Amino acid sequence: MSGFPEHPAWDFTLRVYGTPGVAPACLELQSRHGIDVTLMLFCLWHGSVRAAPLGRDLPDLMAAARDWQEHTVLPIRSARQWLKSRAEGLEAPEGTRLYKAVLGMEIECEHAELLILARQAQALCGEPADGAGPFPATMARNLADLLEQYGIRPDTADRAALDLILAAAGGKDAQLPS
Repeated sequence: MSGFPEHPAWDFTLRVYGTPGVAPACLELQSRHGIDVTLMLFCLWHGSVRAAPLGRDLPDLMAAARDWQEHTVLPIRSARQWLKSRAEGLEAPEGTRLYKAVLGMEIECEHAELLILARQAQALCGEPADGAGPFPATMARNLADLLEQYGIRPDTADRAALDLILAAAGGKDAQLPS
């Protein structure tokens, strides 16, 4: 489907998001708090390949993600959501085909966002060490820092979702700081 180059961050994202229960957990966090799921999964991937947390580089990465989300992902997502319930005037196969095409474009834009984040992180942090990870504590720290940047104080439901996502990402031995 994609004309983008292969990248381990995308492979990681697909694997984690495809883990049972993770997609609904991510979408619930997105719905409740406006969290950028692509950015969240990128932060986890980064912690899976680097011992050092993103730290002070996170705001720059968030700005890049926010710009990409605002101008590509969110408008396409809005169109997809509108089509899902209001493709009036189109026969069922036409509406379904159009919906799937827009969904594919949304996924492609999220893929592009992830590549942008990976390239920017590489420029800021250098190349990750091959085969040294995962680093569960770093994954948890990156996730906690992201939540802090969003101003999110996780409640019990959020923590359950975040623990599930963190475990699926390979951080099952890590816990979010309280």
